[in-house]
Amino acid sequence: MIRDVLASEVKWRDLALFETAIDSMLRSVDLLRLRVRDVMTDRYQVKERATIRQQKTGKPVLIALTPRSAAALAKWINETAKHFDDFIFTRLKGDRAAPIKREHYAELVKRWAQHARLDPANFSTHSLRRTKAAIIYAETGNLEIVRQVLGQASLSATSAYLGIDAKEAADLAARVEV
Repeated sequence: MIRDVLASEVKWRDLALFETAIDSMLRSVDLLRLRVRDVMTDRYQVKERATIRQQKTGKPVLIALTPRSAAALAKWINETAKHFDDFIFTRLKGDRAAPIKREHYAELVKRWAQHARLDPANFSTHSLRRTKAAIIYAETGNLEIVRQVLGQASLSATSAYLGIDAKEAADLAARVEV
């Protein structure tokens, strides 16, 4: 729903930001400091996969971009004639070379939800990061895969992040027979 609103309102930066946030599952700090060179080849083709060094952990995480996010990124980068070393998600007013700040990104997420006639209280930068991870967990039940795609250090951190509690873990264990 949000993606439809952003596309219909021709908000290319916001659509690219939304799509990339969902697909990459990066923390805000890492998402907002992405540069063109991080996601595009030297021939300006969006990479299917990219390795991003996380600011929080200092460790690399491999992200995969779907055709939908690749198209949104390409549209935004081409429309704004960004160079290889430019930040991707930049301000629309003032210093257009400066990346948007985390607070502004958080406001955008609330605004997108509101424009899509959704409850903004249910949306945050964290909910965008968590969305695909939760779907992967629901489909696979594999917490280790989710830990890896989120780039988290431990299974307990991933479990807490997804809100998996001891009862859910015990219920899952009880359903598995060996």
